[in-house]
Amino acid sequence: MKNLLSLLERFSKALNKDTETKETIAAVIQKRTGAGIPADKILWKDGVLEISASPAVKNEIALKEAAIKDELKEVYRLSVSRIVYK
Repeated sequence: MKNLLSLLERFSKALNKDTETKETIAAVIQKRTGAGIPADKILWKDGVLEISASPAVKNEIALKEAAIKDELKEVYRLSVSRIVYK
């Protein structure tokens, strides 16, 4: 029973890490652009950040893309190689 408990704890930590990462990215975007994006509209995998948002928000993010990438890398140690807009 202890093994099952430790396994579930590991999965819980792994799932929460992804949620925390998305919330961090959303907070940086909010801070830099003033546009709020829900964490469920963000996908981060292998250095590629995929954002689903309205055209106005996507344009605002594109204008400040370098600043967003820099802050994510320097402050939060999240390396973003490119941003894809959907």
